[in-house]
Amino acid sequence: MTTDKYGQELPKEIEERLDAYIERIKAIKWFKPSKDFRREDAERQISVALKAFGVKASVEWRSLKTVSDWGAAWDAARDAARGAAWDAARDAARGAAWDAAWDAARDAARDAAWDAAWGAARDAAWGAAEILASDLKDFKEKYPNGAFLLLIPLWESGLFPCGVIDGKFVVYQPTE
Repeated sequence: MTTDKYGQELPKEIEERLDAYIERIKAIKWFKPSKDFRREDAERQISVALKAFGVKASVEWRSLKTVSDWGAAWDAARDAARGAAWDAARDAARGAAWDAAWDAARDAARDAAWDAAWGAARDAAWGAAEILASDLKDFKEKYPNGAFLLLIPLWESGLFPCGVIDGKFVVYQPTE
């Protein structure tokens, strides 16, 4: 059975996965450190994500304390976001589902710094694109364990993962 909820025909299972993903994004407390945050857990999750993308990098932790830190984080994220995996997922799923995820994430991140919120909204839309692309043969072959969605637990911990810059996976940790 297919529906037209997202402005395109989607199987009911995909629609339900998108719905659950959007609710998960809405529930994130963007850029607010989780009380049970443990750096070891985050580094383990980063390792899983890097392996999925076939990238070798060390982890570089940076702090988000001031408005200028947010600008630096945004610039770093924009520079790091170039990559075939991100583009492939996005291109595989253009349309209303992308827009819905973008809107949901942007709304959830409204209280965060403006640039960081838009970056998070864009990144959340990539997750929706991955959901749509995840059943495609080429995607499954290239990313058997997933790709972008592996970064969601980092946001749920309050982190701002930027990506790989000069051989280092840069992740910002907000401080209260």
